[in-house]
Amino acid sequence: MALAASLMIASGFAGLAYQVVWVQQSSLWLGQESAAVIAVVTAFFGGLALGAAVLGKRIERSVRPVRWYIACELTIGLWALILTLWLAPLTNLLLHLTGHAPSPLRQWLVCFGGTFIVLLPATMSMGATLPAMERAQLPGGKRALSALYAANTLGAMLGVLCTAFWLLPGFGLTRTVAVCVALNFVCAAAACALSVRAKPSAMAASSMRLTALALLMTTGLLGIGYEIIIVRALSQLTENTVYTFALLLAFYLAGTALGAAAYSRWLAHRDAAALRDRLLQWLALVCLFGLLALSSVHASTLTTLSREAWLAGLLFLAPTLLMGALFSHLITGARSAGLSPGQAIAANTFGAALAPPLFGLALIPLFALKVALLLLAAGYLILVSRRAWMRPAQWGAAAAISLALLALPPLRIVTIPEGGRLIRYTEGAMSSVAVVADAADVLTLRINNRQQEGSTITGFADGRQALLPLLLHTDPRSALFLGVGTGITAGSATLLPHLNVEAVELAPEVIDNLPLFASALPEGADP
Repeated sequence: MALAASLMIASGFAGLAYQVVWVQQSSLWLGQESAAVIAVVTAFFGGLALGAAVLGKRIERSVRPVRWYIACELTIGLWALILTLWLAPLTNLLLHLTGHAPSPLRQWLVCFGGTFIVLLPATMSMGATLPAMERAQLPGGKRALSALYAANTLGAMLGVLCTAFWLLPGFGLTRTVAVCVALNFVCAAAACALSVRAKPSAMAASSMRLTALALLMTTGLLGIGYEIIIVRALSQLTENTVYTFALLLAFYLAGTALGAAAYSRWLAHRDAAALRDRLLQWLALVCLFGLLALSSVHASTLTTLSREAWLAGLLFLAPTLLMGALFSHLITGARSAGLSPGQAIAANTFGAALAPPLFGLALIPLFALKVALLLLAAGYLILVSRRAWMRPAQWGAAAAISLALLALPPLRIVTIPEGGRLIRYTEGAMSSVAVVADAADVLTLRINNRQQEGSTITGFADGRQALLPLLLHTDPRSALFLGVGTGITAGSATLLPHLNVEAVELAPEVIDNLPLFASALPEGADP
């Protein structure tokens, strides 16, 4: 068991290290890290789900599951090497498929579909490693599965931290990949020492099976949905660097690993139905706590990194402890419903893969952060058994969520100067855009609260940024502005006759606010 746990730690380390590397690489062709995070996380969980579902069935019937584990580790390492050499031409092909002026549907289809296909051989193999190792360690029973999951998640947390803070800064992308490939190959070689035991397969088709699948998929969706919402909210309080992403992900994984370990040690023999209901209720309440914490948190005197670590711990540790325990509980109980570990993991990770587009691209822009988080909390409450609804605790949690929906103000993290006010606030798919007025009615445009993109009082300086380089040119005919902001810089360029002015903006919500800054344009400029 110790060797199996060590292999799961090393495998998890390499898997999440690859994820950090792929986010960095994908941001080059997707244009920004926010889009890269959503696309890579979706592709990552989608591949895990497919691997657990497709390969898990064969692993379940195999009399030599360790061979499957070895093959998966070798595939992961080899595909990572191939991507190191061929990712640039592959992403150039995806850019060509996207086109110069794609519709939003086409752009997101290529973004998600292309990233999914490019990473699929590695991510699909990653999804089969835990089922294969569980098969090889069957006599450990429930504790073996939850312990392996805890070890794998612990390795993933270490991989995120070491990659972001040590490997990437110290060795660069290529050497970091080489370290991870070496880990995959070492895992494959060391797995030869594992004992292999065959196991009969017994699948029962029943309503219990469908219920177990639905619970696993929905909790996967809600768990990653919570991560998407909190990361989006914290983007308005943190610096949004690779270190920020690494810290948030590390706390998420640390809590999940500790929750799985706690379940293996103390909770595995509790009453199954009662424990499931209690974990779901507590998850609903900690989601509500996250909303309250975000509503009250403000900039502090802590250093940037310590503040980000403090926020990550505050908002991630308690929920992910419960998520890790709940997943361990559901996956170990799946056998009684006739599900193999591969099927259970596939259902959970399939739900997780749906979370980034559902929450990031649909629910947050449609309902804003507060309602999206409360919908997530309500989702956990809905999953409890009928028996739980006969108890006051369940109705108390439901009442708390309803009260929060009615009484709490919208979750808008915007720094407003003394005597100022919020003019407009818009939640988009990639960013939150606010227009703030100070006591003198000067309007400022802010993206994710941290980026100030101009104001009505800086019109002269903003216009000069366009006119100086254009006047230095002997005969300018066209000008392209990357980033529109308040529109004052690009608008000032229209003062020059015979000049064709074009501007590119990543956030559509910025364009919607241009009329508020039209008064700052110089006289004669085209608004």
